[in-house]
Amino acid sequence: MLSDCEWVVERCKALLNKNDKNAAKAWILTARSLFPDDFDVQYEAFSLHLCSGELNEAASVFVNLYSKFPSRPKLQHYVSDLVTEVVSGQLQEGVKTDLFNLLSNVTQRTLLREAADKATEVVDRCRILLVELRLFPDSATTIGLDMYDQLSQASSSTQLLIADNKHRNMLVNDVIPLLVNSPHIHTGQPITRSDGTSTTLKTSHLCQWLESAASYYTTVISEGALQNKTGRVGWEKLHSLLMMTADKCGWKEVFVTKMPGPHLAPLVRWMGLEKLSGYNTRMQSFEAPRSIAIACFYIAVFLFFETAWEYCSSLFSPGGGQPCWVMIEERLVRPVEDKSAAKRRKLDDSSETHLNFQSGSVTFDQRLVECFTVATNCWEFLQSNVTYRGEFSRLCQQWGAFEWSWLSSFRADMNMYKGEHEIAAQVLQHEWQKIPETERTKPESLRYLIQTVNCCALMGDIKGACTHACDVIRLLPDNTEPQKGSAPAVPPPAINRPPAFRQLRLLKCCCADTIPFCTEVIIKTLQDIAFSDPTQDLALGQLVVLLQYNWPREEERFASIITAIQKRKKFSIADYLPYIIVIDMLEELVFLSNCESLEITLVAQAEGSRTRTVTRGLNREAREELMAAVDRQVQRCHEPIEPVLREFFQKEKLCITSEK
Repeated sequence: MLSDCEWVVERCKALLNKNDKNAAKAWILTARSLFPDDFDVQYEAFSLHLCSGELNEAASVFVNLYSKFPSRPKLQHYVSDLVTEVVSGQLQEGVKTDLFNLLSNVTQRTLLREAADKATEVVDRCRILLVELRLFPDSATTIGLDMYDQLSQASSSTQLLIADNKHRNMLVNDVIPLLVNSPHIHTGQPITRSDGTSTTLKTSHLCQWLESAASYYTTVISEGALQNKTGRVGWEKLHSLLMMTADKCGWKEVFVTKMPGPHLAPLVRWMGLEKLSGYNTRMQSFEAPRSIAIACFYIAVFLFFETAWEYCSSLFSPGGGQPCWVMIEERLVRPVEDKSAAKRRKLDDSSETHLNFQSGSVTFDQRLVECFTVATNCWEFLQSNVTYRGEFSRLCQQWGAFEWSWLSSFRADMNMYKGEHEIAAQVLQHEWQKIPETERTKPESLRYLIQTVNCCALMGDIKGACTHACDVIRLLPDNTEPQKGSAPAVPPPAINRPPAFRQLRLLKCCCADTIPFCTEVIIKTLQDIAFSDPTQDLALGQLVVLLQYNWPREEERFASIITAIQKRKKFSIADYLPYIIVIDMLEELVFLSNCESLEITLVAQAEGSRTRTVTRGLNREAREELMAAVDRQVQRCHEPIEPVLREFFQKEKLCITSEK
């Protein structure tokens, strides 16, 4: 049998089912007066007001319910749904959200705080507290600082990549901006924490928050933005946070009057930093004015990472299907000039190194040159004194920045630009050793080895240059249309010769551009060896094979080889005849073999044969063997040269490098 309270509740429900809200309301108002301490009656009154759209009355009943029956499961379930909607909806439209907005501030705080206390996960707890922090900014000094501590501790204890670290994500994107932008957070003033302890916020605390955000954005961009090019958003958020920090630390007036915004060109922003700090690139050492030294440091750090990242992401995009480019240095001969012109040029150091960021028909945007130049200048700025150098090194160590492959690529390019080829080679080899064997054929991996070839050649390490050049050609993916008779897209540097002037340009990491470059490096080396030592038949033979790549433009070099052979009177190219398929070369070699005054060996003795190596003047059978071998090569004259050279490098690599 139902109790009086239960009978009234059921009566109200029945009337509601009949859509007789007025009668139901009359019954429930009477029941509330008769049974003020009965939960079911009070909750039914609350539900009736909600159903009728009477949110003010519902809010009043809810407050009464929550004060009298806070632990009832039915009410707790509704409160949980209410808080969930408020948190997920970010205070947008919804019945529960509208009800929440009608509650008193005290009740709102109580609901949110108690819901947060029940959350088992740090992220869930902080997500609820964020709503409170947004609604009640004065809580920044209590729950805001608590959230920072909890999320920092939780993020440091996980082994996930920083991009997948939900604690760090919430800390940087939600908590830190609210704290820095809070009108209740001031440096130099004591604040009371939630545990009752008192602390004084210093500039160093704000710098710590800024560095935490910078670590997150730069690392996230490094881990993923080179694929999807979304890093611009991260840099803009970081700049916005820097401006808020400047406001708290008293730097804002300086920023506003002297520092350009993030949407301006990199060079304009660098000039703003120069104007602000008083630095110029010709200074050997530099100390920024004490009042703005910290501000200048963070500006330089963020501008460096942003411009270095933009430069590198424009040159190579792992997994993105875009062309991959690598910086190389050319050493060019300066035209003859009169003494006055030479004197003027000597006074202008900048004329000695030229940045020419184009390759063939491809011309890069001037912004790429700006990004590289500004990033290099920022690096020098951060190395200009002991304090900056130490702080920048600390940040890079904490962020693991020296392990970012794109940053290592930039450092190598920067060292090449500065003429520090040995340092560049060390950086490149360190990165190359980190790449798994299965990943080394990718263009973004091969670029390290291609640049190493360039550095070794510039340092005069001819054996290293040729060894690495052979490796590059061996590893290049054979997925492009072979190039026949094309001139090298980018002439390589002269080996171990003082430059007239230097030019840095870009080489595309593809067969069409890379094979000519590497082949020319080896040709120059073999040429020096072959013509300096009359006993070097192997070097001369290898040179003949490689000159085929750019035939017939190499006729002049080949003619000098013929002259050298005629002077030597004796020459063997038997080991390399299978790699020669250019008819003009074969005709010349056969003609030489018919000369009575020369002893030319074209075909090696077959294994097990009792006859001598086939040379001119032998018996008819041997002569037929020679002509058959040459004819086989003539039949291959229409084959593309690249596969032939690949086979040559794969099988004869040790022979090439042993000649250095």
